[in-house]
Amino acid sequence: MSKVQTALAVTAVGTMTAIAIGAFVIHPSPVEANVAFARSTGASCSECHSDASDPITNGLTSVGIAYSQCIYSSSSSQGDCNSQVQNSQRPGGVATPQSVPLPSSAYGSAPVNDDPAVSLPNPDSDAANGSGGFSGPGQSQNPPQPPQEPAGTGNPEGSPVQAAEDKAYVPPSRVEPPLPQLPPTPVLLQQDYPDCREDHLHLPDPHDKAKNINQCTTRLDNYYSSVLTDYRKRMNQYQDEISRIYTDKVAGKMEYSAASRDRFYKEMRQEHANSDPDGKNMAIYRAAEQLYHLDRNYLSDRYCYNTGCGGYPVPSNYGFLNMEGGSGNSGKQGKTSGKSGGDKSCKKSRGRGQLLGGIFGGVVGAVAGLDDVGVLVAGAVGAALVGEIACKLSQDEQKKASEATYAVVQQETVGAVANWKSPTRGGVSGSSTVTALNTEPNGRKCLTITDVAIIDGEETRVSKQMCRGAGQSQYSITA
Repeated sequence: MSKVQTALAVTAVGTMTAIAIGAFVIHPSPVEANVAFARSTGASCSECHSDASDPITNGLTSVGIAYSQCIYSSSSSQGDCNSQVQNSQRPGGVATPQSVPLPSSAYGSAPVNDDPAVSLPNPDSDAANGSGGFSGPGQSQNPPQPPQEPAGTGNPEGSPVQAAEDKAYVPPSRVEPPLPQLPPTPVLLQQDYPDCREDHLHLPDPHDKAKNINQCTTRLDNYYSSVLTDYRKRMNQYQDEISRIYTDKVAGKMEYSAASRDRFYKEMRQEHANSDPDGKNMAIYRAAEQLYHLDRNYLSDRYCYNTGCGGYPVPSNYGFLNMEGGSGNSGKQGKTSGKSGGDKSCKKSRGRGQLLGGIFGGVVGAVAGLDDVGVLVAGAVGAALVGEIACKLSQDEQKKASEATYAVVQQETVGAVANWKSPTRGGVSGSSTVTALNTEPNGRKCLTITDVAIIDGEETRVSKQMCRGAGQSQYSITA
């Protein structure tokens, strides 16, 4: 081979080698096309994001906004947005799904699909892999339309979507337990009051009357020392108990609202004030205490009237009716005295039960009013009339007889007289006369008054003493 041929051959080989090397270097390897699809819709990421490579920064397109309520999830194990990447290679390539989870703060949370008629695409279906939901060249590229929402709901275009964990915490509603109940208020019962002040009326002998009066006075004193005194103690304990309930069970207890605690406190304080000595819960006690003093003074006056103490003369028939035999001079005197001993059928003043019912039945402090307690008791029959006359008169006649007594009392003059007549019975009348006046050094004034009642021609005459203390304006029967 000549040198020329050899040079040509070398040149040819070099040229071919260069061409081969150039072809090898210049020829590209198969190009890998990465297209990301949303799992729920089958649409590509570029359909929903202005920049599919950085969807957080560049936000959503109008299509992405339309799907923002239904295709995004924060769970890294279940990504529904841009989480499936389909590797579409040129011939010879293999598609490998890859997961690209995005934060929920950018897309919100996927709602739970409770409607069995509406199902999301299967992640393993062709639509999820791009063969169904994303069309190739020459095919329609309109993505599936989002589900329709009722008017007035949904996410307006351009508004941010707030994830559930990013919302402010709202504590669950809690039912408030019932407030504790206050214990019942202590009460005074009418049945405990010894209504015995006129039990002596049916007894004919003054000695027996005095004995019965002593027994009733003892019962009244026991009532005051036991029932009334104990009631004051129970009322004090009641006030302590309602205060303790507030302190231990309500104050500072967070299970109750501030409004409930304040309301309970106001109710407790009002009940506490009502149980003070001048409160409405003590109105019955005050009336019962006044009635006790009224009845005891009355019995003291009647005791002296039947025994001859306190300025009264000794009854002419005192003890003679009980003498054995009932004959001779004593028997004769006893017989006369027995006639004037009074009507045995007259046992109690009319209206006495009504007075007790008004005091213990709740009239005091409710109907009568707190300020009328003294008026109610002072206006009772026992304040102006004695049982020997009161038990023979109707309530209207008792009122007329009491008015006559108060008329002569106001005059405070020995010899003052006031007459009265029955408004319902023609044969009934009477009078009150001041027969004595005594002023004591301490300023206490006492009047001796004689009451007369004439009923169908039969006269009943009874004396009584009425006194008032220094500084007082009202007289009442007293010893």
